[in-house]
Amino acid sequence: MRKISLFLLVSFVFIFIGCGGGEDSEDVNQDRIYTDYEVFYNANEDKTHVIARFRFGNALGTLLELTEESGASVTFNGDTLAYSSLWGGHHREYAGNTTSGTFVYTNTEDTVYTNSTPMGTSIEFPDGITEIDRSEAQTIAWVGDPLAADDQVGIFIGSWEWGDNALFWTDEDGATEIVMGINLLENLELGAAAVYMDRWNAVDVTEGTSAGGTIRYKYRATNVTVTVVDSSEQ
Repeated sequence: MRKISLFLLVSFVFIFIGCGGGEDSEDVNQDRIYTDYEVFYNANEDKTHVIARFRFGNALGTLLELTEESGASVTFNGDTLAYSSLWGGHHREYAGNTTSGTFVYTNTEDTVYTNSTPMGTSIEFPDGITEIDRSEAQTIAWVGDPLAADDQVGIFIGSWEWGDNALFWTDEDGATEIVMGINLLENLELGAAAVYMDRWNAVDVTEGTSAGGTIRYKYRATNVTVTVVDSSEQ
């Protein structure tokens, strides 16, 4: 079974909250730095966010910052990525949809790692999604290609209040839809709710330390707003 990846746990959250500053990468074993690279197009903004996150040991390790004083740096297509507390990593934004590019990471020992983003594709909601019934399982068939190897899709519904949301995910090759079960839909509050949908292609880095790393292209569809109802109460 493929890794669900950190997206399922924190990807949506990074849009709304910061992660604070990272520790200086100079203070750790350079061969134990885990690299997480992302090219993220958000159709709601028509912007691409390029993020390089560095962690000590593994994908859940302490966030690290590459400081100018240490000599470490990371670039994307030749542009230096500055550290952003909001994004919890080194970040730069671009107008429009940047579908490909190359990250170059240089550590404090002048070792250079070069990785290019995998091919990704777009995804959109179908027309006519205006209501979700929390008492019945439902299916959302997206507009876009079926899932290929290393592709995944996630849908988040909710108000961002603790416990009042639902998150669904699939990585099944050839999938064209997500089935949403009532075990999660029943968490939703009645009334208006935002629905987010991301599609991403994630693979292991080709050049990395012994700790490894991931690189991905992610596309966020234009959000929709729905009314959550409960037909069992009518």
